[in-house]
Amino acid sequence: MIILKLGGSIITEKSGTPSFKDRLFDQIAKELSNLKVNMLLVHGAGSYGHPIAKQYSIHKGYSNSNQLKGVTKTKRSMLSLTLKIMDSLIRHNVPVFPFLSSSCMVAKSGRLVDVDLMPFKILLDIGMVPLCSGDVIADEKTGFTIVSGDQIAVHLAKELGADRVIFGCDVDGIFDSDPKINPTAKLIDRLTLDNLRDMTFRGESLTTDVTGGMSGKIKESLDFVSSGGEVIIMNLNKPQNLTKLLNGDDVQCTRLIPK
Repeated sequence: MIILKLGGSIITEKSGTPSFKDRLFDQIAKELSNLKVNMLLVHGAGSYGHPIAKQYSIHKGYSNSNQLKGVTKTKRSMLSLTLKIMDSLIRHNVPVFPFLSSSCMVAKSGRLVDVDLMPFKILLDIGMVPLCSGDVIADEKTGFTIVSGDQIAVHLAKELGADRVIFGCDVDGIFDSDPKINPTAKLIDRLTLDNLRDMTFRGESLTTDVTGGMSGKIKESLDFVSSGGEVIIMNLNKPQNLTKLLNGDDVQCTRLIPK
């Protein structure tokens, strides 16, 4: 079983007004429909979640009643994104089953502490494709918090026994510098656990992202890789990239491996 995280940058125009990349996601949905593999999908928020969440400081937890409106607006916006993703998957005959993360997950100080796994297991067993997202969820300590799709993807991978977590984004993987700024940036095709622990991350994302960006993906992956799992960061902008990867073909990507 694989868990595919659909990054906010690949499914939305990540900065500014909420905008769904219809054509690109249709391409991805068509590819998913042809895969013969048990899978679970987690999607990011992109422009549907991060700007509103930042405006109301949702990621900092409850501090005043004005934030409650922001929570509601964020939830509504995220639901609209999930529906757009579902519509595309349904058009391509992917048997998607949506989960509202806030209805089956609870956090404490921003970290998942309680996830109802049984519905996921039942639906995966009969061949459905569960879909959930990064979300505003209840938090035992702070009232509410934002749990990233990255955290959810890796947590579910560990608990459900997935072989791989694949982070689909708009770059080929991890580079030695930002490839969107530096055209000579070099792709790092393989990172071991020791490499990951030694890495230091500097700077902030160029877009409004309250959940950690690329460094967040790596940090979330450490436990899963430590337990023997494989994490792959790859570009879903390229047609058939995922299919090639799963078929064992050569694909530009970064693999995070135990050693």
